[in-house]
Amino acid sequence: MQRSTPIMTLLLAACSAGGAKEVREEVPAARGVSMPRPGRARGEAAVALNRACERCHEAESAEWRGSLHQRAHVEPAYQRSFAIEPLPFCRRCHVPEGDPMLEPAPAVGEMGVGCVTCHVVEDGGAVLAVPREGSRTGEIAPHGVVRDARFATADACASCHEFAFPGSSGKRRDELMQSTVSEHAESSLRATSCASCHMQVDGERRSSHVFAASRSPELMRAAVRVAAERISPTAVRVSLAPVGVGHALPTGDLFRRIEVSVEAFGPDNLVISSARRYLTRHFEMKKGGAGKRLVLDDRLTGERALELDLGAEAAGHPIAWRIGYQRVAHPEGAAHEDAVLEDDMELASGVIR
Repeated sequence: MQRSTPIMTLLLAACSAGGAKEVREEVPAARGVSMPRPGRARGEAAVALNRACERCHEAESAEWRGSLHQRAHVEPAYQRSFAIEPLPFCRRCHVPEGDPMLEPAPAVGEMGVGCVTCHVVEDGGAVLAVPREGSRTGEIAPHGVVRDARFATADACASCHEFAFPGSSGKRRDELMQSTVSEHAESSLRATSCASCHMQVDGERRSSHVFAASRSPELMRAAVRVAAERISPTAVRVSLAPVGVGHALPTGDLFRRIEVSVEAFGPDNLVISSARRYLTRHFEMKKGGAGKRLVLDDRLTGERALELDLGAEAAGHPIAWRIGYQRVAHPEGAAHEDAVLEDDMELASGVIR
């Protein structure tokens, strides 16, 4: 049974009071304050409070609506994948305010990851926020605010952006379905917050709630530096380096990969020969079908040079090269070359004569 918690009832009453304001003390985080987490299952009460939040925070609301967080449950690619593997495990993150065992109510599903999912995390607490310069106690607000430095770090994202395969302990890297937080901790940018890239600050020092990520061509094309050269009549060396990326590229779910392709073409631009490499996590099924086993992870974590040979027929012909960021419709049971794509975003391309 979905429930309304005391803090949600109080906040909803305060935020629904229109222009009425109460003086609430803005306090530092108490020890043990929770960070955002999946599987809240607060249902329609969360939807009502979220709408009350939106009435005051109009700019943030406008950005959040249409973001990947807001569309986490209704996004078509997710829905198609969920139809193949309808696991409650998936719903805990993609529709965290719903009961993971049930199809969510339309309003709960449409909200996806709401404002309240990240900012109202304690049943008896206040609105969670980041510390800011010049914060003082006694500021005028319709609700209490608790500021915790961890909310500005990867801790705020960890619960939904790193997790093991269902039935695995997650103690080993190869048991993780998503390992973004561990990748960030091991990167040269581990002291840089996730929000610094995905919630960039505008001229008014307000963090964007668009949550720009891998669906942004501008962000993705700026994230990799590419150079290509012909090293023999039949072979090409493609050098790639991530730029300002605090995790492996690509990161996230099992549906993402970078395709490095080269094609020799002749008269009338007909392809004579081609070669491809896929930078991703490569899995195989465990014996007896008990989950997947990681056999190779060749995603970008630093500069890498790939050499691709197109065969003798390529000699004397121009070679076109291309780097594509691809989302696979579903990885199960398909070779890389045969996979059906949801999206193929070109990051860089060129022709070598």
